[in-house]
Amino acid sequence: MSIDLSAQKKFKYLLFSSLYFSEGLYQALILIVTPIYLIDKGVSLPLVTLISGIGYIPWGLKFVWGGIIDFFHKYGRKKFAIYGTISGAIGFFILSFIDNFFSIVFFTIFLLLGYVGIGFLDSATDAWAIDISKKEERGKINCSMNIGKWVGQYIGALIIILIATTFGYNISFMVAGILILGLVVVPLSVKYEDRKIDRLRIWSLIRQEFKKITTRLTTLYFFVIVLQHALFFTFLVLYLKVVLDLNDTNIGMLFALWLVMVVPGSIIGGIISDKYGRKRPLYFFLIIVMILSVTPIFLSDYIHLIINFSILLFFLNGVIAGNWAMIMDIINPKISAFQHEVICSIVNLGSIVIGSATGTLFVLLGADNLFILVALLTLVSILVLLTVKGLDDMNFSS
Repeated sequence: MSIDLSAQKKFKYLLFSSLYFSEGLYQALILIVTPIYLIDKGVSLPLVTLISGIGYIPWGLKFVWGGIIDFFHKYGRKKFAIYGTISGAIGFFILSFIDNFFSIVFFTIFLLLGYVGIGFLDSATDAWAIDISKKEERGKINCSMNIGKWVGQYIGALIIILIATTFGYNISFMVAGILILGLVVVPLSVKYEDRKIDRLRIWSLIRQEFKKITTRLTTLYFFVIVLQHALFFTFLVLYLKVVLDLNDTNIGMLFALWLVMVVPGSIIGGIISDKYGRKRPLYFFLIIVMILSVTPIFLSDYIHLIINFSILLFFLNGVIAGNWAMIMDIINPKISAFQHEVICSIVNLGSIVIGSATGTLFVLLGADNLFILVALLTLVSILVLLTVKGLDDMNFSS
């Protein structure tokens, strides 16, 4: 029996949360597990983050996945979301097999290929959410997406690491794949209504949308703030592993405990962005994030550092929920998959470059200077956001 989202509206939060949980598991692999895994294999820090960046390349090609989804829009969003979920599971199964005869080349290739499937999952999920959501609920929908992603990423990282320390990474990758495969039952249970669009002039519409100054400035803001996210989250894992010298299990447990801050941050960020608009809450959160990005330089005590990172993650996730709601606001629903993923591809190319270079920057600049760089990127994003006007005036009548 299929669940009708129009009749059971709250189920949409579970749907998008579960789809992003699968995505979060694979992001746990790339952003948390891969650096730890490769460092334990004796790979150098610059090469570690380079491999993570290569695995993340499909995120820079999201316009391809979104374009395919919109071009074949008659097949809907659901089928592509299911395909992406299954592909992500297969990616874990292949990595499980490769671990038995570890090779950096094969690991990188199949990490990359597995993430292509996750690219389809993410693109289809975002387009599906835009199609069925109203502006006043997009903050909460993005909140549910973020919670699913972070639970998948943080709890997933802990599960993978704990199983790996006991049974080996080949078993832990296999378990993660089975878990993702099991989650495909959620989108399968949802009734999907076909889109009432006969033909799309995709390229004409996308050119029209990017002629709008609000779209261009919002994309520029998003580009800068995602640079900050990529640098901080990649750097954070290296900092915990190399500077604080935490073992793999402690790092996994710490990320799991941080859900206590991440989940409320996403909820509050989503709710207030729906209630008070997108920009005002973002200014407040971003200023606090900028301050907390610098304070670790002046802290030497382990406990104070962890508290600082915890509070920073709370406000950073408030920023993320508000950001994605704002991006959904500027999307033309006729080309929701393609336009959304064109924007994501633009911003993700920057994050892939800086994420790949984080290991090298860490070695060349040191931890303190990287904290300063994170704060500077936050400041630039605030200045760009000040220039964004007319978010409430977007219309898509053409």
